[in-house]
Amino acid sequence: MPIFLKISEWIKSENEALPLYILLASSPLPPLTTLYKLKNMGRLDYVKNLDSIFEKEASDNYSNRFKKVLRAAYESQISGDREILVRSFEQELKDIEVSLELADYNISQFYQFISVFTTLMPSIIASVLFFTNGEAALVSLIAFALLALPVSFAGLTIYPLEMHLPLRCKKKFFLAFLLPVGYVILKYIGFDKPALASLILSLPLSLSLYLDIRKLKDVLEEALILVRKAASCPFNIFKCLGIDDPDYLLSEKWYGVAAASTTALYFLILYSGSKVGEYIRRLENFVNRYYEAFKKLRSKTLVMLVYAFIEAGAVALIYGIILVILRYFSSLPTFGYAGVYIPSSSIIWRLEESLDIVLALNAISLSISTSSSREGNPLYSFLYLPFISSLMLIAFDLALIITPNLLGVGI
Repeated sequence: MPIFLKISEWIKSENEALPLYILLASSPLPPLTTLYKLKNMGRLDYVKNLDSIFEKEASDNYSNRFKKVLRAAYESQISGDREILVRSFEQELKDIEVSLELADYNISQFYQFISVFTTLMPSIIASVLFFTNGEAALVSLIAFALLALPVSFAGLTIYPLEMHLPLRCKKKFFLAFLLPVGYVILKYIGFDKPALASLILSLPLSLSLYLDIRKLKDVLEEALILVRKAASCPFNIFKCLGIDDPDYLLSEKWYGVAAASTTALYFLILYSGSKVGEYIRRLENFVNRYYEAFKKLRSKTLVMLVYAFIEAGAVALIYGIILVILRYFSSLPTFGYAGVYIPSSSIIWRLEESLDIVLALNAISLSISTSSSREGNPLYSFLYLPFISSLMLIAFDLALIITPNLLGVGI
């Protein structure tokens, strides 16, 4: 099996673990019967053979958490005790809640880590190298900016995978073609920072992604409202939900835990029994706790957005100050500085061109790190990209204006 297919199956299974716990624990049907129903409905399309799913060979491509769900379902079916599933879910949710308590610390550590590649190391090393070897200084700036790109994906370790926000419509990413087109136009007309400025043209895509996130939140809230309505009158669920067709609960608008909740309601409507009240109360408890954890996570990760804006402004200011200082030294007469390398005007010119690329790469890195930490999905980096790049452009130009006055020098 191709490696990418294995990775895809692992991600799908890991992402489905928590929703599957909720569905199996809240369904009025036996756990294995529920699994077969889900398979027939296409909800477990990545599971090739449900009959042999408990065999080691059949589950090698699935995540350990998904395997735990399957084992709990099997044990619950054999023993007739659904509490096995409930206890397993409780433990999973407790692990998530504990990780949320550490989110503040993890985010601050991640911010410090990425700032090493965007601000700390490049500014220190380049500042020294510009007075010893200008070529090496330029290479180091670009190298650290490139290293920051893969490092920015480390934010995914902070965000629980089962809470990540999916991307529902990928066609809108055609709007990203505005960036290379904008770069060519800005380069042609001689704009000062064409690469950095062209990133601002991702604003239409940013607004579209923002609306998508609002819709995803609304979907989760609607699922919670439906569950609460069902809990208010468990013996007449369909009437209390106020929907015209039960198939609405299976529509493609639902995702993750929201989809698990509405599917559980669908099963409860069709196969309700004497314990329907118990199942719905359990479902309401599960979804309420998940929703509170989701809101808490969004609140805690908001600080990463603040960090990203601070870092964007700081890195642009630092590079602007460095450029002004180097321009000043290059304008001085070279005699009387024996043994000291003074950057030439050609090096300064190349630095100005390189800083455009470096700042653009840093803007992309900070956007990816923010989306990885806040949405659990790097593709949402376009949500933040136009604002971070705009801030960098303003901060850099501000540094060029105020630094000569602060240092009392004329360029």
